[in-house]
Amino acid sequence: MRRFSETEYCSLKRVLDVAYELAGGVTVFQYVTRVVTSQLSKYASTDTENEKKFIPVDVALDLDRAAKQPVITGRMAELLGYRLEPLEQCITVEEPLSESDALLIMDEATALWRMTRQAFADGRIDALERKQLRLKLHELIRAASKITQKLDELEIRP
Repeated sequence: MRRFSETEYCSLKRVLDVAYELAGGVTVFQYVTRVVTSQLSKYASTDTENEKKFIPVDVALDLDRAAKQPVITGRMAELLGYRLEPLEQCITVEEPLSESDALLIMDEATALWRMTRQAFADGRIDALERKQLRLKLHELIRAASKITQKLDELEIRP
């Protein structure tokens, strides 16, 4: 008996769309891993023919690296009740916290808000809109994470 629900397993497939987009798309990503586009698409597909096909661990690592964040690994950790955090020695902050950081997060949040309003305009969210909203939400999370890292860096300095 499997430990997680079908919905949770399906969520592992849904995060692939976000990761593929962050990595430049499936057709670009295929050149930095061992799997071709058609197989990569099957890993993200939830149709009955592909519902039991999941991305191999090595390809998931390649994808997280290409996406420049642990999208898949993070989702797996969440399913297990954990949260990933970057290793302190790997965190590098190029510039100190600035007004442009605040503007960036406001721009990302505004774009997400507009996209959400547009998606709900017809009373439903279709597959493309879901994919776009997930990508925009991850961009907002990335901007917020950048500010959090910079704030943490401020606390460390005397």
